[in-house]
Amino acid sequence: MEHRISHDQMDKTLKQLEDDYIKAVKDNKNITIEGFVEQFLYDSWNYNYENLELIQAVLRKYAQGDINKTIFQGAFNEMTDHLQEKLRELDPDQHYPVVHQPIGASILVSCVDGMIIQYFTNVYSIDDLNEMTPQIKQMLLNALATNER
Repeated sequence: MEHRISHDQMDKTLKQLEDDYIKAVKDNKNITIEGFVEQFLYDSWNYNYENLELIQAVLRKYAQGDINKTIFQGAFNEMTDHLQEKLRELDPDQHYPVVHQPIGASILVSCVDGMIIQYFTNVYSIDDLNEMTPQIKQMLLNALATNER
């Protein structure tokens, strides 16, 4: 793993989010990128729906300066590193070149986070996100298959 942080002084709520995220990545037993991405999307919508208050509490603490910026960034990077590692494992033949570049997991995370922000602001409901998942999945797979830098 590229980013390692000390969890000694980490906010317990942020630590819970980090642990839940890493567990979800590990528990996604799909053996293909396509299946993994689809399940990752559905899991993300569901987790955010079920844990909205917890996520908002962490973001509020961060915005108020109660969570150290370096620790927050480190937790985010560590979560992304786990996702990056999993994506690389699922694509040994490199059909999806972007997952083998440092930006690979970030592409997936940025799309999910963007859609979740739109859920938080009531642009989309969880039902909307679930309904759009096949299209979002295909868009992400197309992005991950891009061969140019």
